[in-house]
Amino acid sequence: MTSTILIIDESPSNQQKLFTWLRPTRNHLSFASDCHSAMKILRREQPQLIIFSAELTNISPQRLVRKLHARAPMAKLIAILSATASPAAAPEFVQQVSDFLIEPLCQEEVLINVSQLLRLQRLSMENDYLREELAFSSLAAHWHSTGEYCHEQKTDQIVTHKTG
Repeated sequence: MTSTILIIDESPSNQQKLFTWLRPTRNHLSFASDCHSAMKILRREQPQLIIFSAELTNISPQRLVRKLHARAPMAKLIAILSATASPAAAPEFVQQVSDFLIEPLCQEEVLINVSQLLRLQRLSMENDYLREELAFSSLAAHWHSTGEYCHEQKTDQIVTHKTG
């Protein structure tokens, strides 16, 4: 299954490295060099994974993460930190991303993290689908056995109607 990955990094060498390493995975890769370009891409694509530099100029990592969550709420996030940065230095930032990569980037680590997070994303989507199927099956079984059907109103109250 092909996934979409958005990479946000000002460094052309990091972009080239990630392209070279991730191209064989056959996922769709999109690249942005700043937050503005990334938001344009997010208007037309919904990536399953976003890899971004925490060192972008003109935007803090916390603000970028908020924007990414607003535009792509289901996407997993991987932050690229410089070797001198520490995830422990920004606890709220740490809680909002799925994983970290430390520069200099290592091909094996990148591929493992990307693979694991995309697999987690697929399992999460499958779980949501199965949960919806189970809820529908339960409603269908209830209707079949009682002749009643239910629907939810905006108040989250369940209203029961007799069909016959």
